[in-house]
Amino acid sequence: MQNRTKCVKSVYRAIANRPAGYYIPAHKIQDIFMLSDSDYLDEPDIPTLPDWVQALDDSAEKPVTRAGGIGIQWHVWGEGKPLYLLHGGHGSWMHWARNIEWLSRNFRVMAADLPSAGDSETFDTDDLQELAKLVAAGIDELAGGEPVRGAGFSFGSVIGSLCLKYIETGVDAYALVGSPLLGGRSGVDGKLRKWRGMPVPEHRVAAHAHNVGLLMLTGAESVTDEATAIQMAHAEKARPRKRGLFHNLDLLGEIEAWPGQLTVIYGSEDAIARKHLDERQANVERIKPGSEFHVIPDMGHWVQYQAADQVNDILMRRLD
Repeated sequence: MQNRTKCVKSVYRAIANRPAGYYIPAHKIQDIFMLSDSDYLDEPDIPTLPDWVQALDDSAEKPVTRAGGIGIQWHVWGEGKPLYLLHGGHGSWMHWARNIEWLSRNFRVMAADLPSAGDSETFDTDDLQELAKLVAAGIDELAGGEPVRGAGFSFGSVIGSLCLKYIETGVDAYALVGSPLLGGRSGVDGKLRKWRGMPVPEHRVAAHAHNVGLLMLTGAESVTDEATAIQMAHAEKARPRKRGLFHNLDLLGEIEAWPGQLTVIYGSEDAIARKHLDERQANVERIKPGSEFHVIPDMGHWVQYQAADQVNDILMRRLD
C-alpha cells in the first residue's frame, strides 16, 4: 500500500506542477489508479549531477561550430595534440566525464555534443555520412590545421569512423569504445523502459535507472545515483533520430581504408557485444593487423565510465 500512496501523491504533484498547456489525458491518470501495488515502479529520490561534473563543465571552453548551418556545441580542455571525443546515442560529452581530466593532461580534448543531442542543434537526416561531414568540419575548425586523434563511444564510434575520411588534417590514431557495428550484436530494445511522456518525475528516474543497468552498466546492482543523473541529464535533451540509420553502412570497410593506428575497447559484459566479442576481434584483426583489441573483465557497455583508470591508460598510450 505504501507504493500506491507514494504514487498517488506523485500523480497529484505532477498534475499540480505540470507546465502551462501540458495536457495529461484522463485515461492515463485513471490507468495509474487502477494498477495494483506490485505494478508500481519504486520511486527513488531524483538524483542530480555531482559537483565534480558541474566543475568540469564550468572549466571548459565552449566553442560552437556551424558547418552546414548546424550549431554543434563543443567542450574543450587542455593543451597539446587535438583529440576529439564523440559520445553514444542519446548522450552528450558527459559520456566521457571520467576520462577528460586525465586525457587533458596530454591532449587538447574536444568533446562534442553531436547534432540532435545535448546542447547542439537538431539535424534531421537519414544519412549518417552527412552528419559525419558536419562533425568532421567542426573538428577541422577546432584543430587549427593539426593532425588529430579521436575516440568514439557506441553511436559516436560509428560517426567517428565515418569522419576518418572527411577530416582534412588527417587522423593519426583512433579508438572505438563499445562500438556496435564490428560484428554480430544483441538487441535490448524490447527490454528498455520508455520514459518519454511520463508525467511523474520519480517514475522517469526509475525508468532511466533501469535502462542504465540494462544497457550501459552490468545490471541493477551496478547502478548509482551518479550514473543515473548523467544518463538523465543528457537523455532528456536528446531528440529522436530516424530508425535504420546503420543500414547500408560498411564500418569495417571505412576503417580498413584508413591508414592510422586502431584501438578497440569493450567491456566483457557489454549488453550489445558480449556474445560476439570473438567474432568482432577476428574482424578487426583481419582488416587491421597490428591493432589492439581490449576486453576489460566484468565491465559493461559504458566501459570508459566503469573502468575509467584502465581505459584512460590505454587511450593515453595508444593515442599519444
